[in-house]
Amino acid sequence: MQNQGSIGPATVAELLQTMQQDRATGTLSIESEGHSCALHFLFGHLFHAVSDAGDGEGAVLSALSWSSGEYTFNPRAKLPPEETINSSTEELVMRWQRQSAAPGPDASAGRVPSPPINEAAPARPSSFESQAISAGASSEGDDGDWLDSMVGLTPAVPEEDMPDIPPFQVPAPQPRPAAALERPASPSRPSAPAAPQVRPQQAPAPSQASRPSPRPAAPPAPAPKPVAGASRSQLSILVPMPGGPSLHSGLKASFLNFPMLLKTLGQDGFSGFVSVHGEGEDRSRGHILFREGEVVQAQQRSEGNYRRGKAALQEVARTVALGHGLIDAIELPPDLVASVAALIVATTAFVNLPARIVDFEALLEYVGDQRLSGGVLVSQGEQVSVALLTDGAVKGSYSSQAPDLSDGSQVAASACSDREARIDVVAAPPQALVALDLSELG
Repeated sequence: MQNQGSIGPATVAELLQTMQQDRATGTLSIESEGHSCALHFLFGHLFHAVSDAGDGEGAVLSALSWSSGEYTFNPRAKLPPEETINSSTEELVMRWQRQSAAPGPDASAGRVPSPPINEAAPARPSSFESQAISAGASSEGDDGDWLDSMVGLTPAVPEEDMPDIPPFQVPAPQPRPAAALERPASPSRPSAPAAPQVRPQQAPAPSQASRPSPRPAAPPAPAPKPVAGASRSQLSILVPMPGGPSLHSGLKASFLNFPMLLKTLGQDGFSGFVSVHGEGEDRSRGHILFREGEVVQAQQRSEGNYRRGKAALQEVARTVALGHGLIDAIELPPDLVASVAALIVATTAFVNLPARIVDFEALLEYVGDQRLSGGVLVSQGEQVSVALLTDGAVKGSYSSQAPDLSDGSQVAASACSDREARIDVVAAPPQALVALDLSELG
């Protein structure tokens, strides 16, 4: 859609539907006859609206009736933390269409005029006005439930023969409690677990005659460079993600409401991963894996530290909350997500094998006989190639440089031609994937 233009009688409804179909993220601003409304979208989901007359669904319904004015769309606007809309775009448009089709006050100009007052007789709503009031009140949610019983009531005698009665008073709608508009909690950095205290055993003191002369302490040995499979309990490299259709790419963390993003992807049943990577010289990177709307695994690496699971999810959220990094959302088939998530939690069966002394085809035959599920990772410096395994069969292969999944193991096998390459075989645990609780981000 165009980022700006003029609106007609049904333009706002068409814009809302287009935003949903395009899964757009940003702010749609509309102005009409001195009135304005800002509609905030995340991946096509309308979650907040605010106008000069109020916010929430009422602001949307009012803007839908505007028949003239201008609109602008800003895809890089900073999204607010409020969430005031619970209905879908279809529900809001259908509700507006029912109101527009119902007999009642003329809304063709986008404004609902006040009903005329009969000066000669006490004001009493007719059955026609009761229906209009009931239809209008019910559009606001529970506030109109008390009027449901008024719909369809018709006087049994002509109005001129009715006795005088006090005017009918319509109670003012009650404001929505502030508790309904919850701000997502700011993510906090998880505290690191305390290291276990190990008390060294005291050796018997040597006699004065046999006590050796003191020697200067040797300098500490340099820490080995992390490689794939450096630990048998977890990998020390970031497992590369396979490629897929891009839902969104290059979203700046400083513009995004990250908890709302994760919530929206969950509601949409998203399968794939959200990637958060640093800008400029920042080489930090993290992945959050979704399978049919549930977060099933996460990994994060920065400044030589590797995290996975809940700790990785919290660190990624903390980084985004600081406004750092760019965010991509990539769609993948659910079964492929499960295979990649298994790689992240896999333990190593073979560690740091030099590629130049390994017969790669014989290695694949062996893991096939063992019916391992996991993968074979071939590391060449910063580049990692992966051959995915399911019950010993190769599901496909890809690399951090060529992320598109290819049939067979050719991508990983080709990486073994580098004499400095190292091979790790990782086996996934047999238990099913466990969804991570997004409420723990705070």
